[in-house]
Parts: sequence; C-alpha cells; structure tokens
Amino acid sequence: MGLDLLPDFFDCPTRIHFADQEADEKIDLMLRRHWATNIPWIVAAFIGLFFPAIVVIIDQAANLYLIEQLPLSIFNGLMLVWYLFLVAYIIENLLHWYFNVYIVTNLHLVQISLKSLLVKTVTQSRLDDVQGVRTKIKGVFASIFNFGDVLVETAARTEDILFADVPTPDIVADRIQDLQEVQEGQGGGDVG
Repeated sequence: MGLDLLPDFFDCPTRIHFADQEADEKIDLMLRRHWATNIPWIVAAFIGLFFPAIVVIIDQAANLYLIEQLPLSIFNGLMLVWYLFLVAYIIENLLHWYFNVYIVTNLHLVQISLKSLLVKTVTQSRLDDVQGVRTKIKGVFASIFNFGDVLVETAARTEDILFADVPTPDIVADRIQDLQEVQEGQGGGDVG
C-alpha cells in the first residue's frame, strides 16, 4: 500500500524477525507510520536546501550587502554548517520513520520506538491481554491518505499500545481482533 519507495504496510512478512520472538510465533502485520507523514519534513528539507540562496537574494534585493562583507572562508564555513545540519535533520527523520515499527503476531503486539539514535523502547503485550481496539483518523490529510491511530487497550501492567499514523487503521484493528478471536478459540483466552 502506498509508495514502494517508503513501504509502510507488510502483510504476513516471511523474512522479518524480531528479538524475543517465540518459536511458534508468526508475524501477521508489520507497520510503520504512513508514508504521507513524511511529507512535512521532506518539504521543510527541500525549503532548507534553497534557504541560503533565498537569504542571499533578499540581502541583495534590500541593498544590505551583508553577505558580501563576510570573508569567503566564513561564508563557506556557514554554508557547510548549514548543509551538515540539513543532512542530519534528514537522516534523523528518516531513521525515526524507518525504525519505529509496529508488529502484530499471532501471540503478541509489539511497538518498537526509536526515541533518538541512542534510545529505543519496546512495548509488548500478549493478545490475551487485549481488552479493546479503537481507531482514530485525525484531520483532512489523514482522511485523504487513509491513515490514523490504532489504540489497543490492554489488561496487562504495561501501558496501552498506540500504533500511530498507520495505514488503513480499520483493517489493522480488524486484524488484531480476528487474531484475538482465533487465539481465544484455541484456548489461549482466560476461562472465567
């Protein structure tokens, strides 16, 4: 679904595994934030690419000529620093999108969040602990591209699991509920 350049919805992937995956556990869905959620930072990076040229044009149009008064080595140094920050911004956003994944298996729900390059959190909950699944599509942009949040309420001691900005949230919620019903049918649920 979406662009092949930025895949965000994997249905029953066979080559993907994760730490703590049990031997009989099969991944049913692997999700990332919808590719369209990358548009704002891509636009900002594109504007940032031309920002120095815009500053030079404004400087000359306003007859300030401040940039011409700078020594060439300082101007080149400022340009280098600007573009290094721009590249770092692009890499950080791309890594954040790529490594924040949501996994739905036949036994667990797993949320892997990359907070920064050095901090990763993993939230995991058994399907047995799922009490409710809700979806929420926020805004026109999300409605056009069909992405939204899936909130999984759990009975476990861990926090509820939020799949943020995933593609086709209603399909994801239905799949989680179907897997939960299958597991309960196999005797995986609590007997009251």
